[in-house]
Amino acid sequence: MKMRINKQALLLLLSTFLVAGCATEQELYYWGEYEELVYNTYIEPGSADPQTQINQLTTDLQKTEAAGKRVAPGIYAHLAYMYAIQGKDSQSKSAFMKEMALFPESSKFINGMMKRAMQQGASQQ
Repeated sequence: MKMRINKQALLLLLSTFLVAGCATEQELYYWGEYEELVYNTYIEPGSADPQTQINQLTTDLQKTEAAGKRVAPGIYAHLAYMYAIQGKDSQSKSAFMKEMALFPESSKFINGMMKRAMQQGASQQ
C-alpha cells in the first residue's frame, strides 16, 4: 500500500513539472531589432550609419508603445548616442534622460556617457 502512494505522488509531481515546463514565458522587455542592430554594428562596423540606426531605434520604440510593452534597457541610451554623433544635443539629452527615468540604476553610467557624448559633439563642431 505504501508503495502505491509513492507512485501516485511521483506521478503527480511529474505531471506538475510537465505542465509547468510547457508554460510560455512572457518577455520582460520588447527588444525589437535592437539586439540585431548592435550585433551587426560590432561585426561590421560602419554597416549602419547613425541616421539608419536612429530610424531603426525609433521604429522599435513606436512598436514597443503600440504593443503596450516595456522598452528594453539601453535602447534610449543608444538612440541618444546616435543623436549626439549627429550633433543633435537636445534630442540626445532627452533620450539620455528617458533612459535614466526608465532605469534609474543606470544613472551613473548614463551621466558619464552623456558627458562623453556631449564632449565628443563639441569637439566635432
